[in-house]
Amino acid sequence: MRASVSHLPLLSCMRFLSNIFLLLSLATAGFAQSGKISGLVTDERTREPLVGVNILMDGTKLGATSDVDGRYVILKVPPGSYSLSASLLGYARVMKREVEVFIDRTTTVDFRLTESSVELQEVSVVAERRKVVKDQTSSEYDYAEKQITAVATEGLRGVLELTSGFLRDPQGNFTVRGSGAYDVNFQINGVSQVNSSTSSPGSFGSSKADNSYKYDVNPLAVQSLQLIAGGFTAEYGNAQAGVVKVVTKEGTPQLKGELRVEVRPSGQYHFGNYLYDQSHLEWQRWGSVENWFARRAEIISQLGIDQRYSQLARDTAAAAQALYNSIIDREIRWAHSVWLNNHTPSDDNPLGVYDYRDRMYTRYLWGIGGPLGRDADALRFYFSGEYRRNPTRLPTPEKTQVFQYYLLNVTYQPIPNHKIKFSGSYQKYRGGIWSGSEDIRWSGIAFTPPGVSSKYYVLIDPVRNEQTVAQTATWLYSISDHSYLEATLAHQQEKYELPYEYLTGTATERDRLDSLNDPRGQILKDGIWWDSQYFRPLFNFSTNYYQDNRTESWNANVDYSNQIGRSHLVKVGVRAAYWDMLNNGVNSSFLANTYVTRSGFAEYYRAYPWNVAAFVQDKMEFAGMIVNVGVRAEAYNFNEEVAADPFNPFYQGEGGAGNRGKPETAMSRTQSVVMPRLGMSFPIGENTAFRIQYGHFASMPIFSHGLSQRTESGWIGRGNPNLKPKKTINYEFGVQQMLSDDVRLDVALYYNDRNDQIDLSRYASYSGSRNRPAGFDRQNNPLYFYTTFANRGYGSTRGIETRLEKTSREGWSYRISYSLSQSFEGRFGAQDIYEDGRTTSNRAAANEYVASSDRTHNLRALLQYYVGENEGRFFGLDLFSQMTVSLTYSAQSGIPFTYTPAFEDVTSGIVNNRRYPLESSFDLNIIREFTLAGFRVNAGMRVMNLFNNKWLTPMDVADDVTSWIENGITVADPGNDPLRLSYVVADYRAYRNIPRQIFFSLGVGF
Repeated sequence: MRASVSHLPLLSCMRFLSNIFLLLSLATAGFAQSGKISGLVTDERTREPLVGVNILMDGTKLGATSDVDGRYVILKVPPGSYSLSASLLGYARVMKREVEVFIDRTTTVDFRLTESSVELQEVSVVAERRKVVKDQTSSEYDYAEKQITAVATEGLRGVLELTSGFLRDPQGNFTVRGSGAYDVNFQINGVSQVNSSTSSPGSFGSSKADNSYKYDVNPLAVQSLQLIAGGFTAEYGNAQAGVVKVVTKEGTPQLKGELRVEVRPSGQYHFGNYLYDQSHLEWQRWGSVENWFARRAEIISQLGIDQRYSQLARDTAAAAQALYNSIIDREIRWAHSVWLNNHTPSDDNPLGVYDYRDRMYTRYLWGIGGPLGRDADALRFYFSGEYRRNPTRLPTPEKTQVFQYYLLNVTYQPIPNHKIKFSGSYQKYRGGIWSGSEDIRWSGIAFTPPGVSSKYYVLIDPVRNEQTVAQTATWLYSISDHSYLEATLAHQQEKYELPYEYLTGTATERDRLDSLNDPRGQILKDGIWWDSQYFRPLFNFSTNYYQDNRTESWNANVDYSNQIGRSHLVKVGVRAAYWDMLNNGVNSSFLANTYVTRSGFAEYYRAYPWNVAAFVQDKMEFAGMIVNVGVRAEAYNFNEEVAADPFNPFYQGEGGAGNRGKPETAMSRTQSVVMPRLGMSFPIGENTAFRIQYGHFASMPIFSHGLSQRTESGWIGRGNPNLKPKKTINYEFGVQQMLSDDVRLDVALYYNDRNDQIDLSRYASYSGSRNRPAGFDRQNNPLYFYTTFANRGYGSTRGIETRLEKTSREGWSYRISYSLSQSFEGRFGAQDIYEDGRTTSNRAAANEYVASSDRTHNLRALLQYYVGENEGRFFGLDLFSQMTVSLTYSAQSGIPFTYTPAFEDVTSGIVNNRRYPLESSFDLNIIREFTLAGFRVNAGMRVMNLFNNKWLTPMDVADDVTSWIENGITVADPGNDPLRLSYVVADYRAYRNIPRQIFFSLGVGF
């Protein structure tokens, strides 16, 4: 009743607004990601400032007029490359080309005009490239359109990994400088992308794979990309670590478009043997019918021949025995043929076994934009799309992951000073719960090892379907040349589904009788031939999981900016977000009402969280100092009921521990945080700039931490809606130094201090899961554990990050970033909590140790060479002109792990004292452009992992770790025990990365 009464008016209003946007058929974008151009206009001869000079940006309606001091400023400039002109009566017009504007940066462009009594030809020059970035107050990386489309990556996620501070965890989620997953603020056109569904169904504290797919924007649609690895200004929030700012293209005055197709040939994309190769143990044991006859007595019993033909078996007559032996021979051969059918890949295999090497990767990219109507400046559009089919590396129920992303931007400027932007996007992903990451541990056949393999029972996991539809409307009102107001309203619908599918298996359909009397049989019954110690038994009635997760969210932003004088750009803003969430999930059960009636794993919640924020900041620009100072305040509430007695929460299901608990609840508390931030840059001339940065940052806990309610014969897990925000204090000192006219060195020392991080705790409860006994209270009543989340984690990261780059992009260009860092983590307080004060902890003391995700050394290098239009002739032939060659190199330390020899005291608190080997890779991309019949044509080849480098997979089984450390034996080696589980079923997991891949692309543009 709480949802239907207290939220009805608000929900009705929200749905009304969303319907308006849906009718417009538009989604996610805004104007927020922009830069500024300023400068001084003087007389070439006298060096005196000129007043009243008109500064115009070619192809836009943006411009300014110089003041009495010759100064001008142009605000709200979208990132990109522009031509800028200055004109004044009596002076020759000056045009500066290739003026680059970056997100949140000030680009300085000065003009010197030559006096003339007659009309002179226009003076056109290339704008001087920026040297040190004078207003950079933290570690930032900018990527322009040309760099993004040329690098050897699949999408935008790959570009993020070119920065040493950005890393992806095994599940495919990004972390920055030691942060956890989901602590990065990812924005597309100023609107934050929040993933409301991150966990796997019916489980507690686990994540599904590859949640970062939402950030994989079509590179053809990207105008500019900026990554902030250090602190950031008060404008950005709900993030502890980094900010990613993506600006997509708007239409140009002329219609332009491009279509690109990319393919990768079919093949095996993991190291080691083919999974269904007949050299494996199961084929050695059962592939030959002679081996079945060698175990004749066992097979007779397992097939039940002696029971079904018992009278014939007891008959000692020669004819009867001959007939009985012929039946045995027939039945064994029949069983062997069914076994072969069950174990041989094919399109109609009843267990889903298929040849995963036969599928080809295909990808289609397009972008088209231009004017709508006669006035090219009044109404423009840009429509982009991507459709990608990527076969999974290992057998999975989906076989091929399908990714779709369509984005439409429409900008309208009906009258001067008013600009409106509507935007709409549709994104869909079809894949698996445990597949999608490039790490082989999360690319299919989950939990193998330490569990048995499901490679002959591929269909047990359901296929995941995620869909996001979003709409955004933004209004920009230029109040004056020095101030503007911006308002954005966004609506987003997310849907995540895992539908049940009933399976063919020995529990539902099998060969119960024999080859003559069971023509429907497809699956050979249970028996020794299934080697159940290695392979999953075929007992499932249905797929393992069910999930129905639906979220509607609304976001409203209002910002006011004012350039006060030359030195102060003040910005004030408010943010508000509201979610309407429904989640229903089940694990290991096909009953939809497991949450109430059955002792399975289930979860359910209906919640209405909200988040509000306000900020004020001032960018102060002086000759020898630039200061970004501001403060941000955030508040949120999961808006959910909390058990009044955490040691006895009400449990509504059957088959629990016997104690229903207390029904009393209270509403969750509102959490708030105030975050001051300060960044200062001290440019010394044109070639040197020092910076310091200090700030407080926080992020709201993810929804599954606050809202999950999971059952298993009582409560097995309960989210904590009263979780406090996760907090980080960041310190950074950096210096930029020009080593030559176009080579810049950037060095940053940083320290992040994290507290109130999320960790697990367990309550000894009367209504916890009866499968997790927790002892007894002082009155001898039984207690049972349930797990929850608490702010009992902490950590820190300290390091140095170095970047060397060539600022000009003509001919050779490069960017090399290297970080040397170490991350620590720890937890305090008791892990197990009892009402009477008894506590236990899984550690002897609260202390920091090397984080399990730490990568001490990280190196990323990008090298590009562009051959100009009139260059690249070879023996008189124009072979290489307009060719771009891009090479990337990455190297990083392996993750740490704990290993203690048998003779060492394991109670000494040793944690993460060893490390896996270095991981490195070369990637190559070659693109050749030319003109054919008036069209721009490009052909390319992308080679990933050029030299087939191997990255050792972290091991889940203690014996595998011991074998590798002490004897150098991986899971791909038989070693001293060729029958061990890991070697028999998971030799392909020895190396987690993908072997060499070669992609071919062809594009046509106009």
